[in-house]
Amino acid sequence: MPARPVKRLPSCFSHAIISLQTRCRFYATNVLAGDALGPIEHNGQKHQSLRVLKDGGKLPLPPVLDPVVLSERQRWQQPKQQPNVAEFTPFQKKLWQNPYAHTLASPLRECRATFTLLPTPLLTTLHPRPHPTTAAPWLLPVSLTTTQKHLGPPYRFLSHAYITAHLTKKRVWERGLYPRLVEKLGKGAVEKMVWREDMPALVLELLRKKVAGKLGWYFARSGALVPCSSPRREDLEGLEDVSCVLYLGSLRTRADDLQAEVAEMTAEGEKWVSYFTKGFAKYVDPHKAPGVTHSPPHWFVEPVAPRLQPRVRFPPLEFKTTLWRGRKVPVYSLPDMLSEEMTRELIRGSKHQNERCLVMKMGEHNVAPQILLMQLQAYLAEPGP
Repeated sequence: MPARPVKRLPSCFSHAIISLQTRCRFYATNVLAGDALGPIEHNGQKHQSLRVLKDGGKLPLPPVLDPVVLSERQRWQQPKQQPNVAEFTPFQKKLWQNPYAHTLASPLRECRATFTLLPTPLLTTLHPRPHPTTAAPWLLPVSLTTTQKHLGPPYRFLSHAYITAHLTKKRVWERGLYPRLVEKLGKGAVEKMVWREDMPALVLELLRKKVAGKLGWYFARSGALVPCSSPRREDLEGLEDVSCVLYLGSLRTRADDLQAEVAEMTAEGEKWVSYFTKGFAKYVDPHKAPGVTHSPPHWFVEPVAPRLQPRVRFPPLEFKTTLWRGRKVPVYSLPDMLSEEMTRELIRGSKHQNERCLVMKMGEHNVAPQILLMQLQAYLAEPGP
């Protein structure tokens, strides 16, 4: 007769674990606090509750069971009421209608290129999406084409064409991959991740389409935009609640065209400076002088050589503005930002197709398009001539 398999008896340690788990579940759902623990006295001087024992002794309650602590903590954990716009003060109304205030009030996130904390609207956000053919994860600007909020682990960096181009070269973007992204997708999927070579042009194209789609509603509605003669201060003084100016012509000058030539000349000079310091290192590098035995420190890159000052080589970015009643307001040139062809398609058939300059007034409904215009302007911003 074949022997039957003998069932192995569980160990005493497994019984102890099951009993402990049962007790933890019981206590987790039946937590006694405050007066439910028995007679309690409150010490007003120390803001502490004491449990009176049967023998007359007193035992201080921990903060998680103390009714005084719990009541004080719940005061700050109650959800706040939604703000009532009708009861706003004049200053609160200005903040509510200010796109810059909304931008600064947005959550701070880290740029994976510069590792600085910036408001979310100032960052370009990419999300991994599987390729329809190879199923390999691709990092794409999905947030510019959909209104969904939960799109997966994000990859954020400063929204500027230069930063996007820098990350695209020599797979620099791989240095910004953080552990959470690897944990969500898996190490194997991250190793196969693809970054499109035309990422700077793709982000610019999607930004333009999003801005044009948002402005299409304003050009199709009567009264949404107010025409004016020009963005000069004299022509804006008679208008009320000016928030931004949409200029339907180009603001580029001859100096802007020369800026590209100046950048090429600067890059050529920097190339020859680097060539000189490397070719004549024994004359300019103090660590290669005769008799020097120590190695250079970790922060040493190359010997010091005459170069252009950083403020001359990298001047501040230029953002067009004008004055309205002593306050600066932005001026957005649609042909320079959207291209001339897209601007013609935008104003074709509208009542503003013969206008030269339009004003968008302050209002809660005008905050979203102004934030999009600000994002596109920041992406295309260049140093001033």
